[in-house]
Amino acid sequence: MLYTTPASRRIQTLLRILTNVNPFIGNSVRAYVSSETVSIGEVTKVIEAPKRPEYVPRNYYREDLGQSTLHHLRWMMQKDILGQDIFLLGPPGPQKRNLAMQYLELTNREHEYVALSRDTTESDLKQRREIVKGTAKYFDQSAVRAAVEGRILVLEGIEKAERNVLPVLNNLLENREMNLEDGRLLIPASRYDKLLQEYGKEELDKWKLLRVDENFRVIALGLPIPKYRGNPLDPPLRSRFQARDVAPKGYQVSAFLLIMVLNLIIIIYFIV
Repeated sequence: MLYTTPASRRIQTLLRILTNVNPFIGNSVRAYVSSETVSIGEVTKVIEAPKRPEYVPRNYYREDLGQSTLHHLRWMMQKDILGQDIFLLGPPGPQKRNLAMQYLELTNREHEYVALSRDTTESDLKQRREIVKGTAKYFDQSAVRAAVEGRILVLEGIEKAERNVLPVLNNLLENREMNLEDGRLLIPASRYDKLLQEYGKEELDKWKLLRVDENFRVIALGLPIPKYRGNPLDPPLRSRFQARDVAPKGYQVSAFLLIMVLNLIIIIYFIV
């Protein structure tokens, strides 16, 4: 019989392997975007108009995104709704950054971007001291601005940062607190609101307390270590993130098309 030929058995085995490896086949989701909400599959998030539209990425999200990207975006939306910070792991390339920007554009979220390197210091994340008209002043940097304004802080190349830099963010990630160089103190929104009801805004300003917005999130982008060169995250800092493996896009997207082509070959083979 034709079904027992070696060529037919090899094709059937290849189809079975590809179907079992690709987790997105048979589990497709769609994205629905309106003026007030965005939904991916069964996950729905309410979106708000940004205060500073220029901080929202543009021209990253497309309507024809593949299933692998939509599944990643749905997972990111779930973690965002739960108030958890995200760590996207994957091989070198722009895929992780594009995925983060696509999510920011889809949910209409403002962001602050920091490209970490071996030369990054605490001042690049917290505050920078500059001389203005003969007077030293402190200027808030990306991490502080994102925390106060409720933006998403995107940290790319997290494996490149020195070990003494990232612990600066540890307290901000865990407790939403940070001591600033100018004497101010960032505290979580729930704690600030309780103090505000008890003491009032004027008293909190005297104490130099700043409210960390409840919408503040961190998306870290990095390479898996030790497969690639870099500094692995310390366990206390690593535990603050929810990690996601962003596999190479090409194989997952093309697997379904390959299966369709093989099915077509089988049909033509048996017809002829």
